[in-house]
Amino acid sequence: MYVFFNAEDAKVKITVDNEFVAYASNAEELLEAMNEFGVDASATMMASSDVDFASEEGFATDSCAHNVIEEAISML
Repeated sequence: MYVFFNAEDAKVKITVDNEFVAYASNAEELLEAMNEFGVDASATMMASSDVDFASEEGFATDSCAHNVIEEAISML
């Protein structure tokens, strides 16, 4: 299973196996989407470079999108 994260319009976009799944504003929403589509800690997870530059995508800082993703993953 391949999971890909993007930053878009101040939300984290999640794609699972090349299929768009959801947008999430916070870690709880992201975790819910991950659980719904069977994502677990064994999945291969990658983030686009727009996650590194999240402030350009509407987040308060560049680290905000990473923080949402990392928090959701830690709750898996």
